[in-house]
Amino acid sequence: MARDAFVFSTIDDRDLWVRSGGRCAKCKRTLIFDDIDKKVNIGEKAHIIGKGTGKKAPRREFGEEFGINEENIDSIENLMLLCSPCHHTIDTNVKNYPPVMLFDMKEKHESWVDERLKQEKKAIAVLHKRKNSMPFDSILLNEEIDTLFLDAVSFQEEFIDFSKAGWEEAKKHNEEFFKRIVKAKKEFSGTKLFIFTLSPIPLLIHFGQLISDTVPVVVYQYDRKIQKWALENSSEKAEEQKINVNISKDVHDSLVVTVQVSGMIAEKEVREVIESPYQHLDIRIEKPGIDAVIYNHDIKIIKEAFRKYVYDLQDLHHYKDIHLFYYGPAGLAVELGRTINKSMLPEVHIYEHNRRGEKKYTRAITI
Repeated sequence: MARDAFVFSTIDDRDLWVRSGGRCAKCKRTLIFDDIDKKVNIGEKAHIIGKGTGKKAPRREFGEEFGINEENIDSIENLMLLCSPCHHTIDTNVKNYPPVMLFDMKEKHESWVDERLKQEKKAIAVLHKRKNSMPFDSILLNEEIDTLFLDAVSFQEEFIDFSKAGWEEAKKHNEEFFKRIVKAKKEFSGTKLFIFTLSPIPLLIHFGQLISDTVPVVVYQYDRKIQKWALENSSEKAEEQKINVNISKDVHDSLVVTVQVSGMIAEKEVREVIESPYQHLDIRIEKPGIDAVIYNHDIKIIKEAFRKYVYDLQDLHHYKDIHLFYYGPAGLAVELGRTINKSMLPEVHIYEHNRRGEKKYTRAITI
């Protein structure tokens, strides 16, 4: 796979990228990805039957056998798209990568891409992970979700500064990250955003608010029991969660909203941080618990209950501010954030559950 000048049109170049789905034919990694403030391209057009003579033309001696000559050596039929490391590996280890293997690799990879394109499962992977230092791998996600990620936009930097300044800085990072997502969405029109998250809840609610409910997205939730990302239950559909909604009678300038899904939020924990009078809207599933809500049908029910009661109460009483206390899964946090419209609601203060402090909750982010 020599790297001499190509006799290759712009149309053929784009055709090769489309056939390959923007992925390496050998390792399947995305060839264009986000780095700091710009896209990075590690993709290379690689000859199967090498161009040139001698050591600079790996597998050139097999040209006649496979019908490759000087006239068609730069054709799409003799080219495959690889990442730089795989290109180097195949060129260096020629004996272990004969032409028949590479032509087969190219055909199988392009068929794999074609099948996913026919299924219309095309998406941009959005990876928001600010808990722990182990990153999500978009290649493994691509295989697990069985879709074709045309791009992956990733923000995976551990959040450790829980001070007021730290939260404000994190909001700016969310806004910068969202701009990168918008840019990717413009480049790949007609694609959905597939969102994978594992970050502090206030950041995810704010992130969801940036995305809004007007953009087509699919938010995946991690199922710890099977250690996979889940959207719908793969077995028989589970019985839908029952939602209990309670609204206190006394009306005040502030509304406190508690959402109890993964565990309980005690009234005294709210009063530790909200000293002024408030009206209380409590939304909870019948039996809160870790992993009680994983699948999309339950998340939709809770999301719609949140939207309905918050907006109905705001229309009735015109609160000066809303205080949101949430105890639930990451995916639902994003979905709740998507319902928050700044033009229709007052300031929304979001609280972080603090396991180590004297107070169980502290104010983190204001939308």
